[in-house]
Amino acid sequence: MPFVTDIVGPQRPVQAWPPLVAGAVRRTSTIDTHPAGTGESEVDLRARDVVARDPDMADVLGEVCVRAHLTDRVVDDIASHPHDTRLVQLLGSRVGPGFRATVNKLLPDEAERASLLHLLLDDWVGAALVSGYALQHVAITLGIEEKLPPGTADNMAGICAGFASDASLVPYARRNGTIPSVHGPVAPPLVDAGMHAFEPLRAHGMRRFRRLDLGPVDAGSAEFGAHFRDTHVDGDGVETIVHEYTVLGSVDTSTRTIEWVTATVQVLPWQECPGAIGSAARVEGMTLSDMRGRIRGEFVGTTTCTHLNDTLRAIADLDALLDLRAR
Repeated sequence: MPFVTDIVGPQRPVQAWPPLVAGAVRRTSTIDTHPAGTGESEVDLRARDVVARDPDMADVLGEVCVRAHLTDRVVDDIASHPHDTRLVQLLGSRVGPGFRATVNKLLPDEAERASLLHLLLDDWVGAALVSGYALQHVAITLGIEEKLPPGTADNMAGICAGFASDASLVPYARRNGTIPSVHGPVAPPLVDAGMHAFEPLRAHGMRRFRRLDLGPVDAGSAEFGAHFRDTHVDGDGVETIVHEYTVLGSVDTSTRTIEWVTATVQVLPWQECPGAIGSAARVEGMTLSDMRGRIRGEFVGTTTCTHLNDTLRAIADLDALLDLRAR
């Protein structure tokens, strides 16, 4: 089926980041996936922490890069810089359900420290799932999209706001036997002193990008800002946005508890997706150390959004940024 236009969600791309404030700590990450169309894919995962001297200069506090090769989403080659011999334990693991539990079991210290490596490995599951959009995009463009197995639409109903049983997507899938696909808005380039280096996306590649800023402390509180974006590059080299959220809030720096939070939809594929935005306020009062586990366990069903949930889980990394600032 062609790209749909009548059930499209918000299309308000972020044009630029807020300027860095002296003393602010910033964490950025990218997960680039290049599917080969044969069940194989190359993945480039990068993350970095910096502290700002001023809006135009930042000092690097930590950086990590992981490269991997997958066949049918199973890791068959993986290496990192700085070199980490423990990653060979992930060989043979499928990047899907259960992968996060495997990471936490094999690398418990990384999860406890909310490290850059943990962020990348934890976020890889969502990035791998979304990378299926690249294959669907090619199939639609070539006119070779295959039909879903019978009953797939009914099995998907109830996963999230966009997949609610009465949402536009589910009856569309029942009628047509395919998941509707949206051609999102062109992605404005994000260039900033606090962003880590990464390579240009190749044709049919996808990028999952995150930014988390921790501002200066004022009366025991620090404001934070987060940005999440999934993008895709088509055969002509045009990069468009699939999902995009921004989040603002504050954290009590003594108890490490979320004081308030506001999430904003920038770009989402279907018109019902923004119905999940109110769920973000449910993290207020959560401690950073509990957030990842509680969100995975409690944020389910049609009042939530998978991508917003992952964005809120990544905010738990404020724990690491607070430690970096203290040091």
